[in-house]
Amino acid sequence: MGGHIALMGRLFKLGRLIRTARGIDFSILRKLGKAGPTLLACALFAVRPGLAQDAVRPSLAGEEAAEARRQDIEHIPYNLLTGAIKYRISATLGFEYNDNINLAEHNPKSDFIIHPQVTINALWPLTQLNTLRLDIGLGYAFYLDHSSQNTNGVLLTPGSQLALDVFVGDFRINFHDRFSLQQDPISELQLSNVIDYGRFENSAGVSVLWDLNKVVATLGYDHYLYISTNSDLDYLNRNAEVLVGSLACNLTNTTWVGIESSFVHDYYDQNVLNDSNAVTVGAFLETQVSKYMKVRVAAGYQMIDFDHTGSVFDSNDADDYYANILISHRLNAYITQTLAAGHESQLGVNSNYITLNYIRHTVTWNIIRNTLLSTEVFFEDANDSGGFIDEHLHRYGGAITIGYQFTQHVTLGLRYQFTEKDSDVPFRDYTQNRVSFDGTYSF
Repeated sequence: MGGHIALMGRLFKLGRLIRTARGIDFSILRKLGKAGPTLLACALFAVRPGLAQDAVRPSLAGEEAAEARRQDIEHIPYNLLTGAIKYRISATLGFEYNDNINLAEHNPKSDFIIHPQVTINALWPLTQLNTLRLDIGLGYAFYLDHSSQNTNGVLLTPGSQLALDVFVGDFRINFHDRFSLQQDPISELQLSNVIDYGRFENSAGVSVLWDLNKVVATLGYDHYLYISTNSDLDYLNRNAEVLVGSLACNLTNTTWVGIESSFVHDYYDQNVLNDSNAVTVGAFLETQVSKYMKVRVAAGYQMIDFDHTGSVFDSNDADDYYANILISHRLNAYITQTLAAGHESQLGVNSNYITLNYIRHTVTWNIIRNTLLSTEVFFEDANDSGGFIDEHLHRYGGAITIGYQFTQHVTLGLRYQFTEKDSDVPFRDYTQNRVSFDGTYSF
């Protein structure tokens, strides 16, 4: 997931698209709900009501939810005002040394990179309940020794979006257009010997949350667009139609259970990789184990059916289970950790799909005043289904990040990141070390 180590594989991670299409604001869930976000897929099935003795919780979609959202927004430090529109603007200048920008086993290329960036957050309360929001990060990458790799145009940071929330009775409707333009290849575990993994991604759609108090249903649709800015990888250009939904039941004050499902139709511009239809059906449980620990577990069936008309030399379909777990644990007032692990299939870059197993652990240390320290470690094991390369790989690494609040407006950051890839295909291993320093001024 720059400032974050990229751990998820392929640009088309089904789970990420599902969350994007859902468009749920988890801050409302944390503020009003008693079990947090439980909203993941098919509102086409029935779940029995929760136990009658449980207290009725505030709605996630009514006027109280809108008021809670408004109060949350008021605590965000928007410090510029034009009429009714609130703004928050920050400027960042980052410096990075990367000892292997081309992800190569032999003859790796090192470089110093300068990363200027401007982030704009704007909020427009159209009515007392309904809000239009714009979040956008604009950046650039200057390579001092390999200027030919400078950004082709402007970079758009992940999380950039235009979103409108509408509250109507028991419904919350979210219209959104989310977009990013990135270049760094480290986010794709299947890539080796590549410097420019430029790609524009856009996901536009609508999600609806229907709150019946003991049962919460969600349904979402998104149109997804991927465009490569590198002609060597333009065979990845594609569109996808994404339909997701969920039905969650509030069993107790601290526990939700539910069912989730999704359907994705994916179609490429070129006849290299195969078009596909993907279906997932599963169940999930989310519970607040204690005041300081929350656990979410999900599992189900995943199928990806390919049409086998491309030139990728892969006729295999995915027919497997998926499973994942996320544990959030606050050890004390100073230390918080998260542990995530899972098994899933993702669309491939050089094949129909890959089967991925992963585990990730993050710790946040808030021990020193005005200083935040975080540590990350991860391990990934992935298998191609066939295709051009038919690779089996392991990838592991970690990072340590220090953030320091220098003044009210100035924040400094220092980060070291390590990534190692081991492949059973010759010349596709690599080791990468990155050190970066940045300063951010918030107006």
